[in-house]
Amino acid sequence: MSSFFYRNLKRAYPVIQSAKGVWVSDTDGNSYLDGSSGAIVANLGHGVKPINDAICQQLSRVAFAHTSQFVSQSALDLAERIVALTPDGFRSGARAYFTSGGSESVETAIKMARAYCVETGQSARTTVVSRRNSYHGSTVGALSATGHPARRRPYLPILKAQPQVSPVYQYRCRCGNEGVCQSPACTIACADELESIFLAEGPENVLAFIAEPVVGAALGAAAPGPQYWPRVREICTKYGVLLIADDVMTGLGRVGANFGLDLWGVVPDVICLGKGLSSGYMPLGAVLASGRIVEGFECNSGVFEHGFTYSGHPVACAAGVAAVDFLAEHNLIAQVAAREAELFAGLEQLRRFDLVGDVRGRGFLSGIELVRNRKSKEPFDPDLRVSQLLAKAALKTGLLIYPGSGSIDGTNGDHVIVAPPFTISAEELQEILIRLSVALESVVTELAAQV
Repeated sequence: MSSFFYRNLKRAYPVIQSAKGVWVSDTDGNSYLDGSSGAIVANLGHGVKPINDAICQQLSRVAFAHTSQFVSQSALDLAERIVALTPDGFRSGARAYFTSGGSESVETAIKMARAYCVETGQSARTTVVSRRNSYHGSTVGALSATGHPARRRPYLPILKAQPQVSPVYQYRCRCGNEGVCQSPACTIACADELESIFLAEGPENVLAFIAEPVVGAALGAAAPGPQYWPRVREICTKYGVLLIADDVMTGLGRVGANFGLDLWGVVPDVICLGKGLSSGYMPLGAVLASGRIVEGFECNSGVFEHGFTYSGHPVACAAGVAAVDFLAEHNLIAQVAAREAELFAGLEQLRRFDLVGDVRGRGFLSGIELVRNRKSKEPFDPDLRVSQLLAKAALKTGLLIYPGSGSIDGTNGDHVIVAPPFTISAEELQEILIRLSVALESVVTELAAQV
């Protein structure tokens, strides 16, 4: 019996042995095509030698330094590189604060927003608005901002209650459209709901609005219409509310742009990064503070009262530098944007299966919503755990995908995410589709047998 605390103590997990490119192998000799980049993390694939070498070189110099005493050159270099990628209006005077991952980044961003308001004489601002059908992390502050009921339910007594607005969920829009809603009026209405919340809370009390540019795990790669984010930016600016972009999953190329909101030409005040920042080679995240936020500290106390033991970890930052350099040297962000059509053309073919209700996403972040009835969009009984059935069926074909549930209301709704590494070949991408088709056939057969 293992002493390891598994995520599910009633499930057996394979033991990983090696990984190279888009392939992963376990100790039983099984090989898997990584169709989800792990948990949408290994954006550059596995076993990239320049990143491994950078980690080893940094280890040979120094493994650890605490940011209360030192800053490492790797941290300075990484901050310069990622700030340089930010849009005009954000970049001048911007700085990067490093963490060990996405949840820490969101936690830090919320505290940074609050500290900024205190520094600038806006101490009444304490309310953080988020969206339903959202996920922002597993720490208490990040989970308080999360709008996914099932993930929150066990911890509700220790979470801070925060107001939430509707997401832009075009497949199940408020218009009740039979297809996928493309109505600008519906999109604007979702954005305008934010203004209603600000007014209800009292604008002077609202600290920030946090959201993913394209909703990841909680809503299966749901992207808004083109009017949504510009309108949200306009509303936040009008009431002096900070806009926090949770780019943990979408940032650094996953949706075919440097940062998620770049797709709509929108500039946030704070950006949260994680996952792809080091492509999983080391635990690493970051919070990018715009020049405006940094100035709020510099012109007052100069102190952000916050910190983690591993903030700015030299080895993690060295991995980040190598990952960002690899991304740039191979022009991978532009390639993701260019190959988006290739991925979605293949996924659209899966609509031949009646249980595929919707195919959506941007870049190399795609979601497939699974339904019992395509015409009515009726979801499967949540007890069937259909997204998990599909993930298990895919695993049997040697394919890794990322299942999700509760996308409609926190209980009902099944989807899977397909998000391959940016370095995947055309042949390997087709192999994902072949194996996913086989898995879907298997699930259709299994569900039919249960009737």
